Amino acid sequence: MSNTPHIRYRFDLPDGSHEIFDFWFREPDFRLVNPPPAETPFWAELTFNQCANCPLNAAEQARCPPAAQMVGALDKLNTLASFDTVGVTVVQAERTVYAEVSAQDALSSVLGLIMATAGCPWTDLLRPMARFHLPFANEAETIYRTVTMFLLARELGCSNDAGGFDTLEALYGNLHIVNRDMSRRLGAATRTDPARNAIAMLDAYTLLLPAAIAGSLEELKPLFAAWAAVGQQLI
Repeated sequence: MSNTPHIRYRFDLPDGSHEIFDFWFREPDFRLVNPPPAETPFWAELTFNQCANCPLNAAEQARCPPAAQMVGALDKLNTLASFDTVGVTVVQAERTVYAEVSAQDALSSVLGLIMATAGCPWTDLLRPMARFHLPFANEAETIYRTVTMFLLARELGCSNDAGGFDTLEALYGNLHIVNRDMSRRLGAATRTDPARNAIAMLDAYTLLLPAAIAGSLEELKPLFAAWAAVGQQLI
């Protein structure tokens, strides 16, 4: 798998130990190809707290794809508390990022990457962002990346939304349902809070983004002043 796209997360834990998580992805669609555990706990079964909008059928898919991929990370990090500080090194082909963050921030980045690439029909739509993974992105970065992903999808003919952001807002409404029900699933997976809080942090963006699009884009408008000045000369 040496030529397969790869992202590594290394957690330096408060007790001096460390854990490494390697994620491998298929080309060209960036689907996660890590084999899930041969046996998974009850909370990874598709029908356990299955998302209300899940289109998967338990007769064809016994396990929730993202939940099955989360098992290893949750098992290895189950002693952490939400606000424990961990050192996290994220190694990608293009760059290496290091940050000292709370356990819930670190897990939010990992679980977000898993959810976008593991095969959930709803979070699959975020896979273009996962391909250009930006660990620990802030609110402004997330909104910018989400909107540019959506506009590129429309430009490529992959979205039927002819104008406005109705499709994007509908997607985030469905992502809120996924995050809500995944949080319930993870409540049975671990006795500690970081995983559920990590999902809550992801969900905050699903609630924030539709309301923030107009205001946030207006704030970004000055960055594009040069386009207004010379754009017509380029046509």
